[in-house]
Amino acid sequence: MKSRSILIYLAVKFKGDWDFLMDEFKNKRTRLNQNDVEEIEKLNIDAITILDENYPKILKTIDKPPFVLFYKGNVSLLNNENLRYLAIVGSRDSTIYGEAMTLKIIKDLKKDTCVVSGLAKGIDRKAHIEALNANLKTIAVLGTGIDVKYPSCNKDLYDEIIKKDGLILSEYPFSTEGSTNSFLVRNRIIAGLCKCTLLIESFNRSGAVNTVNYALHFGRNVGCVPSSAIKESNPNKFIKDGAQLVENAQDLEGLY
Repeated sequence: MKSRSILIYLAVKFKGDWDFLMDEFKNKRTRLNQNDVEEIEKLNIDAITILDENYPKILKTIDKPPFVLFYKGNVSLLNNENLRYLAIVGSRDSTIYGEAMTLKIIKDLKKDTCVVSGLAKGIDRKAHIEALNANLKTIAVLGTGIDVKYPSCNKDLYDEIIKKDGLILSEYPFSTEGSTNSFLVRNRIIAGLCKCTLLIESFNRSGAVNTVNYALHFGRNVGCVPSSAIKESNPNKFIKDGAQLVENAQDLEGLY
């Protein structure tokens, strides 16, 4: 019985919930027969398991590395030694300034950069779009099932990423709806795939801050675009605490 097929079976059964999966492994409750495994194999699901050679090595260094990554698109973007991975995140309620800074930085990034973000509204969306416009590779990490195109405004962008040789990733199997927790948990993968996370803009409570905190916890580099001092912002707080102040792509050199 193939161990990777068992992992995929359990990831589908428990909808990618890491804690449920770990509990199942520890207590050895699941008893599969060969027919169960064969049924999973017949589905021919596009997935990478933690047992596979092409599983991202950098993800094995984080807390709770996903047991299974479901994917659509160019899976060779993972573990590509010719690419450098940069996470770019920010507010869903992006401003003209935030979007302008996203464009300014991404258009000047070196061509071996792969931009990783979360396909959310606002800065995430802008980061993926400008990466594609600059002919850079991009990876979108979802907080929903791999086939759930959320939010609806990004349906075309989801398809465009795949069309232009990008990659969609999720630890959640088909038809899994997102939740507040699933999006927050997803952020550890965005931060975990990259040596550096860049926070463009963020105010008040923000999922982007959660991603930065994961990056800091994993010992990765963090860069922040400064915001106006008129309004209290999370990037300015991180800069005060030692994050790299980033005004252009050159400020990121050596960080990722």
